[in-house]
Amino acid sequence: MDSNQPDTVMVDNSNFHSLNDKWCLWAHLPHDTDWSIDSYKKIHTFNTMEDGITLCSLIPDKMVKNCMLFLMKDGILPTWEDEQNRNGGCFSYKVLNKNVYDNWTKMFYLIIGHSLSNNKDFLKKITGITISPKKSFCIMKVWTSDCTMQNASLINTTDIKGLATQGCLFKKHLPTY
Repeated sequence: MDSNQPDTVMVDNSNFHSLNDKWCLWAHLPHDTDWSIDSYKKIHTFNTMEDGITLCSLIPDKMVKNCMLFLMKDGILPTWEDEQNRNGGCFSYKVLNKNVYDNWTKMFYLIIGHSLSNNKDFLKKITGITISPKKSFCIMKVWTSDCTMQNASLINTTDIKGLATQGCLFKKHLPTY
């Protein structure tokens, strides 16, 4: 084989598991004060469980703890001003740095696996999840398209260390239009 030729790996994705929704991972640097869509970096879009698991496993722990990440349904921008977010809100959880990577990974898998809630109506309202770094903790959020369902017990967090219903706050998005 010619050493100047790139290696090509053929992947048979005919046995991959399609997701209920297509997802897009975005990043925003936490110290960037430009909140226009131009400051967000689109990392990858995927629609199979295998692609989602691979993507999640490739995100370094340091990036999860130090970068703002947004996993949104494809076609929904990671801003409050997006049509699908402007009338919505988010459930916010404070996560200690020692639990951030594991909690992000579990939430990532739950949301793409359509298992973040047992309530089908609530699942339809979820637009994405985000993580934002602070000094010794991060804020993890579940975004919704409207504010009609504000009960944190709708979210399956029992297997996620440090995410408790009682510590969760719901806040309406305040878009600047």
